[in-house]
Amino acid sequence: MDTNKRATALSKAIGTQAETLLELVAKELGHRDSLDRFISYGDIYTRAHPISPILHIVSGNTPAAAIQTLTRGLLIGAFNQIKLPSGGIQEVEDFVGKLPSELKSLIEITRSRQTSTEWLRSARAVIVFGSDETVSEIESKLFPSQIFIPHNHKVSIAVIDSDENKEAAKLAALDITKYDQQGCLSPHDIYVHPKEQPRSFAAKLADALSELNTKYPPTGRTIEENIKIDDLRRSYSFRSSSDTSVQIWKSDSNTDWTVVYEEDPQFAASPLGRFVFVKPLPNSLNDALNINKEHLSTIALYPFSIKRAETLSLCGATRICPLGSSQDPSIFWHHDGLQTLAPLVHWTDAG
Repeated sequence: MDTNKRATALSKAIGTQAETLLELVAKELGHRDSLDRFISYGDIYTRAHPISPILHIVSGNTPAAAIQTLTRGLLIGAFNQIKLPSGGIQEVEDFVGKLPSELKSLIEITRSRQTSTEWLRSARAVIVFGSDETVSEIESKLFPSQIFIPHNHKVSIAVIDSDENKEAAKLAALDITKYDQQGCLSPHDIYVHPKEQPRSFAAKLADALSELNTKYPPTGRTIEENIKIDDLRRSYSFRSSSDTSVQIWKSDSNTDWTVVYEEDPQFAASPLGRFVFVKPLPNSLNDALNINKEHLSTIALYPFSIKRAETLSLCGATRICPLGSSQDPSIFWHHDGLQTLAPLVHWTDAG
């Protein structure tokens, strides 16, 4: 299959336009036909070849990321080995089931730790999603000649400058609820401009989360996850009893969702599971995020503007998007600030 045919088949499986995937190829590799023939390049010609095989090691809490990385490997025509968690990822298996036989033949799936170790030795490129510890462990097993693309622990936030349309709370609730706040793109903290009364916004967010929870209650949480949420709830409930700078809202009789208002602007890490902090937006957001800048992924912004995104880019985020779309990055997204196709090809020059 040439690039056009691969893009057409993949577009049907992921629900996008083939033209969009071909535009991605053109933006990253210079021409949509770069993988199929020599293309004029300055005073020479050049063509790209997929680095193959590619080993994808993915985590179970981010099925969309697993499908995205596999799509990229297939788009360039590489052979893809994908290591799923032991419980599997049904969304990935459903995606593979929609592919034609020509693309299915470019995929091998395993849940076995032993098999993935064998694959590590033969892979020419390794893409890993996981904790800092997981990423470091895998990197230590690789050869210098292997391309290594890590996607380790990241956190995200939201910034609300104004809320004239009174829709920011509902949009923020969408970002928090989707995937049960798992993965690196859902906000841990929401910074609200003081003129919008952050404490009042926290109450509105609690109402929005409660409403969404009736339609989309969390599923599949572990006992350990619920214990972490309950422990942190107790801590903030105790503080709020004697400290007016803290207030907590939470779902009744379960740990489905939690909102904590806290005047301290310093970033606070969420235990996830729809547990979010609302804080006043400080004069220097950069200072409030200082100890976590290297792990900052996405800033969801309301209202969104490129001019405001320019100032927020100084905080170190690799993605700034409209509030409500945190969990739905563009196909053109530079994941963790990196190109997604260009590192997976090598070039032959002619002339």
